Amino acid sequence: MSIRISKTFFVCAAAFVLASWWGEQVPASAKEPVKVRVAIFKDKEEATLSVAGPFDIVDARTRVLLYHGDDLAASRVIVVPDGLKMKGLLFYTDAISVVARRKAAITVNNRRYREDISFFKDAKGKLLVVNILDLEFYIKGVLYHEISHKWPIEAIKAQAVAARTYAVYQKDVMKLKDYDLTADTSSQVYGGYASEKRKTNRAVNFTAGQVLFYEGRIFPAYFHATCGGTTEDASELWNIDIKALDGERSCSFCMDSPHYYWKAEIDFKTMRSRLGEPYGSLGVLKNIKVIERTGTGRVRALELTDDKGRSAKIQAKDFRLFMGANVIRSTNLTIVLNGSDKVIFNGKGWGHGVGLCQWGARGMSLQDYGYDKILQFYYPGSVIAEI
Repeated sequence: MSIRISKTFFVCAAAFVLASWWGEQVPASAKEPVKVRVAIFKDKEEATLSVAGPFDIVDARTRVLLYHGDDLAASRVIVVPDGLKMKGLLFYTDAISVVARRKAAITVNNRRYREDISFFKDAKGKLLVVNILDLEFYIKGVLYHEISHKWPIEAIKAQAVAARTYAVYQKDVMKLKDYDLTADTSSQVYGGYASEKRKTNRAVNFTAGQVLFYEGRIFPAYFHATCGGTTEDASELWNIDIKALDGERSCSFCMDSPHYYWKAEIDFKTMRSRLGEPYGSLGVLKNIKVIERTGTGRVRALELTDDKGRSAKIQAKDFRLFMGANVIRSTNLTIVLNGSDKVIFNGKGWGHGVGLCQWGARGMSLQDYGYDKILQFYYPGSVIAEI
């Protein structure tokens, strides 16, 4: 068996080594394509891999060639005590990369992905599957899931720039990990090659390489579905305080959103069960009330009281996650007790409210705002630059 080191895998995006937590200025001369690592599956017992064309398997840590194949029918990849196993082949390493040759199509768990796939044995002995691909291909696999491909093209372009900016920021934040982003809502929803659509691809191509900077640095360009009339300050949710994410910006563009107003009803028994162990000292809940609001009117903190008169304070952002982000759609809400055991939540907007309001971007584009103006509105003080 011949052994060689791959020089083409994992292109180093050295331009994104940051000097501080929120980004170093990217040199204008940086020309190398940027690769991102997307965790498409985590904590799995196994995964099914197929490759329609020639491929190499290399050690993901050392880049040493371990195996070459002309194609691969659907095969299980599993974790074993000594490493990773696939189709009778045992690899004595905790990380392998499947490197596609001549644009061979790679499929994992019946979903096709562009470029290369890595399999890692994680600290718990489970399987982590990571897609490593060009940043532009990644954004093409994201947009369909994050914004409607039927919306005006300027809104989709704005989303493309925001998503690309967030990905580049995460690339540095996670540089010591085995992946930069996840494929779900904890990062950005990514569906691989099958999620690419003509209109969203056009938006990616038109804005290729464009990201947002604030004072010469990349920042996390957060976005959400509907702000409900006012965007929120990022410092209310995360340890970040820059003008581009300072929030408290009046938005009249998202009023057509079906999520502008919402209502939810939860009984105290269900509420108590969803709170779980962090609030184990509380008994049967009898009351909930707002005790703090942010400058935008969103709820910052709530107080829970049980049948023994014991009370506990909970941050509204945490309460929303406990109850379910699709149930309590935002923290811009009021509370009404319905009898002795039920609570009605009347709210506005969907999401955390920071950064780009997607329905607002749609509304602005319908009023002939270009994507650059949309981004300047929701990320004040930011500028678009090409990497």
